[in-house]
Amino acid sequence: PGLGSEFISSIINRDYTMIMGTTIFLAALIIVMNLLVDIAYKIIDPRIQLK
Repeated sequence: PGLGSEFISSIINRDYTMIMGTTIFLAALIIVMNLLVDIAYKIIDPRIQLK
């Protein structure tokens, strides 16, 4: 029950559509989380200047 086990089973079964979709989803999730961490870091530490 989870995205990781679903990803592994799609690799084993050579389900390329599922592999590409999961890869794009995880990449987008990482980008969004990185943006949220940067924004939170700016809020926590006021010395950070956004340019």
